[in-house]
This record gives sequence, structure tokens and C-alpha cells, in this order.
Amino acid sequence: MVKRYNELQSLVLWKGIGTGHYYHIDINGEFRIFVKNQVKEAIHVKQERIVENSRRAVLKSLRERGIEIADQLSGYDENDLIGLIGEIVINDFAVDIGIEPILPKWQYTGTSKSSGIDFVGREKHGDAWELILCEAKHLHGEVRNEEAECHTLIRAKFRAGIDEFEDEKTKINLANIIIQLGKFIRFGEANESNTSTAKEHKDFISSSLKNDQYRVNVVALVDTEYCNETTLEQSVSKISIPLEVGKNHLVLLSLIRGESLEKTTDEVCESFVGAI
Repeated sequence: MVKRYNELQSLVLWKGIGTGHYYHIDINGEFRIFVKNQVKEAIHVKQERIVENSRRAVLKSLRERGIEIADQLSGYDENDLIGLIGEIVINDFAVDIGIEPILPKWQYTGTSKSSGIDFVGREKHGDAWELILCEAKHLHGEVRNEEAECHTLIRAKFRAGIDEFEDEKTKINLANIIIQLGKFIRFGEANESNTSTAKEHKDFISSSLKNDQYRVNVVALVDTEYCNETTLEQSVSKISIPLEVGKNHLVLLSLIRGESLEKTTDEVCESFVGAI
């Protein structure tokens, strides 16, 4: 199978605590259609959540003897859609490089504004699986509106992404995923559905959490227009050793430059800002 994401460069970081990776993808018409269809799927997910939350609000209102509860869920704004495209692309990227998705957050929440880990997956090494946790950082408006150089902005995104994997925060996020998988399994069993995959994933994440075994990957996306051959090297320079996260875990910093990423993002925003 031909890879869509072509790796241009790899670097060893912090004397082996981490690695840097530089990828290129051509975002052609077919891929733009794919992204737009995935955004439509996210909208559908969010709509279902609104219906479910509305039902809960009605029940709560009845329990509270007629107290009115306003729906707090709003339509998509530009920042939500930019973040959503980032999560959609790293989901596609992870699959392309051989990572099996377990929990792409956008597929379950329909928004990039929800808390938690953007993408949870696993990768096989020999006979063993490794838990992979990814954070998406999509640079869009800031790279064309700011006077700062692109690599400076990417470096800031990498630093922010590393902070997202602070140990206690990551443990809480993984524990919440285990709880949600448990609820899904109980619901599936009540409806006589096949829950074997969910049980396998739950056991795997539980074991990885217990043994503190996982790899983190902060993935930054930016349009090719703002990149050159040295962008990755410049972006990872001056980033301090991630002592807490990197103590027991390999830290990856991945930069994906996308041909026509900016155009695709603008088209999605024009089509879906305000959608609900």
C-alpha cells in the first residue's frame, strides 16, 4: 500500500529521549472531499449528542419540578473547525503509518473543544502492542497573520503539546477512557452486541496505564507554503528536555506539511461555521 504521508526527515532528540519527524502530504481534491465528509460525520455526532443532552435536560427539568434548563451547546466556530481538521488529519496519518485507532476523540464528541487525548491508538512491535497517544496542533490563521516566523509558532505548539501529556493529566485521561469503554461494554452487553473488541481495548489500556507504558506524539500541521527543508530542525531547537514526560516514555514531535492545507481549511470554515 502506497503511503500518503511521505517522511522527509527524522531526528534524534534529547540524546534519545525523543525523535522528530517531518512528513509531506499532497492534499488533492480527493483528500479535500474526504476531510469535508469527515467534518460532516463530526457534525452528525455532535447533533446526536445534542439530542441526547436535550433528553437528559428534559428529565432533569421534570425531576426539578419545571426548572428550565437552557441548551448550552452552540454551533461550530472557526477555531473548533480548525482543531477538528487537525484531529481528522492525525487520525488519517496514524492509520497511514500503521497505527490501529482505539479512540479518535473527534469521532465520539464531534468537536475539537472537548477535553481529553486527541487520538488513542496502538502499534504492534513483534508480538507486543504499544499504546500511542497523540495531540494535534493545527496552525492556520496564526501563520499568515503573525509576524513571527513559522518555526517559532510550531515550536510553541510542540511545547504546548508536550505539556498536555503531563503525567497526572495523562493518567486521569486514560482512566476516563477506561470508564467510558466500561460503559460502552455494559450498554453493548445489555443489547446483546459484540463487545469483544471494546473489552480487548479496555484491558490493553488498563494494563498500559498500570505499567506506565505508552508513547506520546505531538503532531503539528501547517501548509507547505510556510515550510522549507529546515523547518523541523528549527522548530525542535531550543525545546527543553521533557523531563517529566520523557522520564519513562518516548516523546515524538511530528511535523506534517500539507499541500493546499490552508485552502482546504478555509473551504471547510466557509461551509460549516455556524453549523449545528
